[in-house]
Amino acid sequence: MKGIFSFMRGNILVMTVCDSLWRISTDIMWPFLSLYVLELGGRYETIGQVMAIGNIASMILFPLGGYIADYQGRIKLIGYMTFGYAAAFLIPAFTNSWQWLAAGIFVQSFVSFYFPAMQALRADSLPPGQRGIGFATTMAIPGAIGIASPVIGGWLIERFGMSRAIHGLYLLGFFVGIVVALIRLRFLKETVENPNRIEIDMTKLPGLLLESYKDFFRTLMGVPRHLLTLSALISASVFFVSLVGPFWIVRARDVIGLSTQDWGTLMFITGAINVLISIPAGGLVDRLNKKWVVGICLILGAVPTFLFLRITSFNQLLILSVFTTLTNVFLNPAFQALFADMTPREQRGRIMASLGAGAIWLMGGAWGSGIVGILMMSTGTLLSGYIYNYNNSLPWMILSGALVILGVLFIALIKEPEKAEI
Repeated sequence: MKGIFSFMRGNILVMTVCDSLWRISTDIMWPFLSLYVLELGGRYETIGQVMAIGNIASMILFPLGGYIADYQGRIKLIGYMTFGYAAAFLIPAFTNSWQWLAAGIFVQSFVSFYFPAMQALRADSLPPGQRGIGFATTMAIPGAIGIASPVIGGWLIERFGMSRAIHGLYLLGFFVGIVVALIRLRFLKETVENPNRIEIDMTKLPGLLLESYKDFFRTLMGVPRHLLTLSALISASVFFVSLVGPFWIVRARDVIGLSTQDWGTLMFITGAINVLISIPAGGLVDRLNKKWVVGICLILGAVPTFLFLRITSFNQLLILSVFTTLTNVFLNPAFQALFADMTPREQRGRIMASLGAGAIWLMGGAWGSGIVGILMMSTGTLLSGYIYNYNNSLPWMILSGALVILGVLFIALIKEPEKAEI
C-alpha cells in the first residue's frame, strides 16, 4: 500500500491539502449558483452569460501563464495569483445583483492564468506509471474532505435564505483563499530549471504578454498531430457537457420538484461513492488501455443523460446520479493521464495553456483548460441558457447523442504513446 501511494508527498501532498481546503468552502455554494442568478433577477439566458463571462476572462492571460510557467517557473505565479483569486471573492460577498456577481466571477477568472502552471506542476510531480491513480487520488481526497459541503450549503440556503447564505459563503471563500495562497508559496517546490529564465516586472508585462501570444501560436504549430486529436476530442466533450452543466439543478427544481436541500443530499451521496471508488478506479486506469476507458465511459454516459428527461422523483434521480458517478471516476483520470503522457515536460506549461486537458462531470459540469478548452466551454455555456429557454429538454438530447459519437471517435482515432513523457 505504501508503494502504491508513494507519489503522495512533496508537491502532490501540498496541492491535495490546498484543494481540500478549497472544497470545504467552494463546494458549499458552487452547486447553487445557477439558482442564485435566478434569485437575483436573472433569466435562463443570464445564467449562461454570467458563467461564460468568467470563462472568457480566463482566456485573456492564459498564454502568459503558460509562458511564465515554462520560462520563469511555476511556484511564484501560482502563489501570488492565488491571492488575487481569493480577493475576488469579496466582490459578490458585499453586493447583491447578478451584474456584480458576474463582475466577481470575471475578476476571479481573469487572474486564474496560473492554472496551466498548476496543471504542469501536478503532471511534473507524478511518476508516469502512476498518473491514473495519482490524478484520481488528488481528486478523491479533496472530494472526501468536502463531501458534506453541498448538504451544508443546501441547509444554509433553506435556513437563512439564498442571498444571506451565498454572501456569507463568499466571505468564507476569501479567508480560505488567503490560507491556500500562503501554503502554496511556503511549501510548493519548483520542478523546472531553465537556463533562459525570464525576469518579470510591471514594465515588461505588455511585451511579455505579446510574446506569450506569439509563442502560443508557435506552440500550436509544433504540437504533434496525435496530441491535437486528443485535445480536439476532449474539448468537444467539454463543449457539449457545458451546454447542459448549469441547468441540471434548474430542471431538477423546476420540473422534477427537488429542493436545494434535496440536491445537496444527492451531491453528498454521489460524492461519498466517488470517494470510495475513485482511487481503485485510478489504479485500474493505469493498467488498462486509456482510450478504451474514455470511449466506453462516454458511450455509457449517454444513457443516464437521456433518461434524465424521463425521471419524476428523487429516488430515480439518485439512481442516475450513481451511474454517472461510476463513469466520471474512470473518465477524468484517463483524460488527465493521456494528456500528461503525450505532453513533453519542457513544453508542458505552454501546451497546457494552449490546449489543456479538461474534465467533464455528467450531472455536474465541465472544466475546459487552455485557450482551446476554455473557448469551447465558454461557447457551450453561453449557448446553454438560450437552448434551455427554447426547449428545456433539448440540451440533454444533444448531449446524449454527442457522447455516443465522441466515444466512438475516441476509440477509433486515439493512439496511446509507447512510452509516456516524464
